[in-house]
Amino acid sequence: MPSQEHPPGLNPVGKDDSVAVVFPARPRPDDLEHGVEALLATLAEAGLEHRIVIVGRPGGAPGALDALASRYPDRVITVPHNGPPDSPEAERAGILAALERTDMRRLVLVGPGDRIDAADLPVLLRVQREERADAVVGTPERTRSRSRRATVLTWAAWERLLPRGRTRGGACSYRLLDRWLLEEPEHGGAARPAPLETAGRGDVRIVELPLSPHGRTPAPRAVSRARAGLRFDGGRPWLARRPAWRMPRDPLLAVVTLVSVALSIIACLYHLDLGTVLAYKDSGSHLLIARRVLDSPTPGLAQLGGVWPPLPHLLALPLIWHDALFYSGLAGSLISMVSYVVTVRYAYLIAAGMAGTDRTRRRAAGLTAAALLALNPNLLYLQSTPMTELLLFACIAAAVHHLAQWCRTGRYTQLSIASAATLLATLTRYEGWVLAVAMTVVVGYVSFRRWRGLARLEAHLIFFGVVAFAGIAGWVAWAWLIFDDWLYWHSGEYAKPALWVASGDPNIGAAGVALSTYAYAMAHALGMLTPIAGAAGVLVYAWRRRLQVEAVAPYALLVFLPFFVLALYLGQRPLHVPEVHGGGLYNVRFALVMALAAAIFAAYLVSLIPPRRRWAPAAAACGMIGTVLAVPGTATLAEPLHWDAGHEGRVAAGAVAWLRRHYDGGLVLMENHGNEIVAFDSRVPLGRIVYEGSFRLWRPALKDPAGSGIQWIYARTAPGKEDRTWRALRDRASLTHDFTLVYRDAAQRIYRRRV
Repeated sequence: MPSQEHPPGLNPVGKDDSVAVVFPARPRPDDLEHGVEALLATLAEAGLEHRIVIVGRPGGAPGALDALASRYPDRVITVPHNGPPDSPEAERAGILAALERTDMRRLVLVGPGDRIDAADLPVLLRVQREERADAVVGTPERTRSRSRRATVLTWAAWERLLPRGRTRGGACSYRLLDRWLLEEPEHGGAARPAPLETAGRGDVRIVELPLSPHGRTPAPRAVSRARAGLRFDGGRPWLARRPAWRMPRDPLLAVVTLVSVALSIIACLYHLDLGTVLAYKDSGSHLLIARRVLDSPTPGLAQLGGVWPPLPHLLALPLIWHDALFYSGLAGSLISMVSYVVTVRYAYLIAAGMAGTDRTRRRAAGLTAAALLALNPNLLYLQSTPMTELLLFACIAAAVHHLAQWCRTGRYTQLSIASAATLLATLTRYEGWVLAVAMTVVVGYVSFRRWRGLARLEAHLIFFGVVAFAGIAGWVAWAWLIFDDWLYWHSGEYAKPALWVASGDPNIGAAGVALSTYAYAMAHALGMLTPIAGAAGVLVYAWRRRLQVEAVAPYALLVFLPFFVLALYLGQRPLHVPEVHGGGLYNVRFALVMALAAAIFAAYLVSLIPPRRRWAPAAAACGMIGTVLAVPGTATLAEPLHWDAGHEGRVAAGAVAWLRRHYDGGLVLMENHGNEIVAFDSRVPLGRIVYEGSFRLWRPALKDPAGSGIQWIYARTAPGKEDRTWRALRDRASLTHDFTLVYRDAAQRIYRRRV
């Protein structure tokens, strides 16, 4: 094929483009070596990240394949194939190797009878970008007759474009494709060409580009599938589709998923038997919020309140109505368990993506990251509870993985999924709001570096931000609509930090103390070795990859460390560790948000072990997995048993037991805040409890309980911890006139209306 200069109207190709060139080995070694070296030189000069995939017999041409692979180990990939190098099977083997062993965004397929000219590649890439095409069919101008064009577009431009059946000639010189056309649609990183029926469907834009031997500007032309006579249902596809459970794309990932499912079930059954699923007081609170949407004197979405974001409670609605699932805690635990499995899977994918293209490195890194998360006892306990941390971790992991895929491929589908996952994170916990900011910074940086234009930067920020920040805007608007206060979620009656953070907390105003507090919390939650390995992995990753656009997404996971240190410094979050505060642990689970970052960056260190010794990465992975054994117990379980929930549970036990024996119907007046254990464990139907969230019923009931139809009154009377019910009624004569004291201890009283 004659060479072609860059057309005057086309700019040089950006350095962030990446391409894998797949072609069969030439029978003559001189031709093969000369062609490959010329191709490598041109690609390097054009600033293209590239890989050359050569398909041929082992030791073929003769010995040229082995010589090229040893001479350019990071740029040339040889694929052994015992059949003829010009067969369709050889081409398919090359495509499969390019998908599995590289993460190049585009593939160039060269036919057996074609001679590639590297000078054409930048032209094809530029035309694909400007035409926004999914595929560019480069054809010699001499084949532009009508009859030959029909042949090119029907068979060479499609059946050989997506090789599935018997090829019908070599009229097409080059086929430049976006990677996604050859992948399974479920994952951008799949390593198996999709069947023709699957790949052919959808909105696929194909452009034909004549390659002129005289240096004239190409005139690309879009071709419709109907005009090209493409068919999608005939013929026998290569790699017939099977159920995913029978033919997983990554068998090791399938095993990791099954093991994580088993661990999740075993851990949940263990804690159900131990009776610690609801050890956290907040566990019962989350269940109460969800149940009251359906079962309350005033049911409806307004019961979601304005302190905790609503997604965990909305997800629990399909299960929360069932008494056995509600009172056992499984209505919320099942969400955490699914989230645990999703988090482990995405940790594997993120770490594998960071490890490069070598299969051994990728699997060793993925296994290490997945194991460091899956075997952590603190995560195993929290995933057995209705707490919201695991749902947040799943959203974070999904968002970062798909953002990394977008950084590598530029596919808007990946950016859309990343923005949707970020939206879900913002509706789960407030740490998701910090994630949204970090993700936006990454999107802006990648857009500016890759496309070098403010217009594309603005478009990407809007495309990502409209969805990612919709949850934040909606939650703020909800606070204004329900509570007439935009900031109720932060400074409302039950949300203000002063309720939980003492004015003398040593973290406030002391950056060093705040940092050491969070570091100790990480040691309790993750052990010492995992954070240290993760920190080393961050340094090595930053040194090796720096701020390359395809490698910046994992940095978003590091934003939570400065966020929590700043929150402790400003007195916005309470976190106690014995090393700083004395006593027991409090909110040590805040440190678990760094588990994902520590796991994947520690796994990156494992991926750096040379894969020449195949046992070395596996041994290193086992060593990293062993670091989980250094986690000093289950701090997330020790905290509720030692701290608030255990104490309040013991105090409330008497009233709870009395109500379960004697309650026989009627409305109960009870403040929910601070009395969640009584409301949950007493088994009084929530539809019979009038509390501060009972719209237009609460205030009249406090003023005149008997006139409002109240039959029972529960009041917390502990000195210094009196609830609003006791403060409103204790000095009223009507309390003793209309109600009889039926239960009393040092911390609480129960009244029943006189008959």
